Amino acid sequence: MFVKKLAKVIFIENHVTIKIIFARKTMNTFIKSQSYLLLLLVFSFSLSANSIKDSAEVYIQEANAAYQLNDFENAIHLYTKVVDLQYESAILYYNLGNACFKNGDHARAMLWLERANRLAPNNEDIIHNINFIQQKLIDKIEQLPELFIVKWWNSCAQLFTANQWAICSIVACALFALCLLFVLLIRIPWIRTSSICIALLALFFALFSIIFAKKETSHYLQHPEGIIMGYVVNVKSTPTEKGSDLFVIHSGLKVAITDQLNEWVEIRLPNGEKGWVLESLVEKI
Repeated sequence: MFVKKLAKVIFIENHVTIKIIFARKTMNTFIKSQSYLLLLLVFSFSLSANSIKDSAEVYIQEANAAYQLNDFENAIHLYTKVVDLQYESAILYYNLGNACFKNGDHARAMLWLERANRLAPNNEDIIHNINFIQQKLIDKIEQLPELFIVKWWNSCAQLFTANQWAICSIVACALFALCLLFVLLIRIPWIRTSSICIALLALFFALFSIIFAKKETSHYLQHPEGIIMGYVVNVKSTPTEKGSDLFVIHSGLKVAITDQLNEWVEIRLPNGEKGWVLESLVEKI
């Protein structure tokens, strides 16, 4: 009797063991198949990225060659192909803006140079060309004066892009942690004092970097800007064709976009004047 029960228990245990082994084999097979699929996807994505990069480099070389031959229309066409590949570069936008200017399209030139300026703020060549084209535009509107402290604060925030400020904050935080580690582990007085001073400076720099990164990000999201594309644009008092004409502006003018209603956008000029124009007449930077 006891032997039979023991045999039954052993059979049940062996049966369970077989089930567990089978389940493990099934799970291992599933994990392997998913891993192979993931590797295949990563490999495919890598090939696709490399293919796009190779195509972009070929188009850029051809565009540069066309630019050197004064074939600006073809250069614009080739540079635009690179943009269509989702390739983003301050140099690319800078060259495209210059090609548009050489081709006589000042509005498009301003658009691409402003986009280049966002990726590489305070680049002297980009700023010089923007200022040079502005002198060629019909509209020369003076900007409203700002308080010195506001102008200084904005200038500091625009030293780097939002991503660059974010990287600065990470580096500063790492330096702060390293200095604290020195304070805790090293007993030499002058090293501890120096570490505390550097840690405080790193902390302040990290805080300001985070503030500037947030400011630059929110500025372009909450306060978009655009370039007027229509050669002559009548700015309306209301977002309808029946609205009265407030003033006239021309292509190439940089404006702030403050509101939108259907196919109309409200714009603000550098001097503070506001009005409504068709969205198709403004290209967002």
